[in-house]
Amino acid sequence: LNNYGKYIEAEFFKSKFLTLFVGRITARKGIKTLLAACAILKKQGYSDYTLLIVGKGDQQEELEAFIREQDFSEQVNWVGWVDYGSLGAYFQQADIFVFPTFEDVWGMVVPEAMVFGKPVLCSNGAASCELIASGENGYIFDPSNAKELAEKMQVFLDNPDLVESMGERSRQLISQKTPETA
Repeated sequence: LNNYGKYIEAEFFKSKFLTLFVGRITARKGIKTLLAACAILKKQGYSDYTLLIVGKGDQQEELEAFIREQDFSEQVNWVGWVDYGSLGAYFQQADIFVFPTFEDVWGMVVPEAMVFGKPVLCSNGAASCELIASGENGYIFDPSNAKELAEKMQVFLDNPDLVESMGERSRQLISQKTPETA
């Protein structure tokens, strides 16, 4: 049961490619760019995926209106706020993690996604983009370029086998990061 009283069926997520965002729902986090990328994918005929948005914030109403306008409500599931200790279940279910922020000093969600073995699409607005070896464990993109993000998402939608290999590379890369190496 998610925070909006909707049941989230495990089978539902297994049948669709699951893209995850975790964070505050504010303009700075770049979620509108992510949603614009989803609108582009919809226009190109991609609909067999779910964007799972975990978080809360003041921009949600505006973003929900954009989703309705662009007619891809079926691809988006709003989870709402989740206790930190429960986030792991969402990371485990995801195929890829997207961090479209315009500006973040670091962004702990990127290394967290990597620990869970997820490929990461990370904007160059996050300092944590330095953890991404482009083409190996994910891709870096410009957070103001929805078309570029849509192209990166499309890589995974067209080649779902990359999820496992890039996810394993994420796990390898993050395992080398220790307090000593930092």
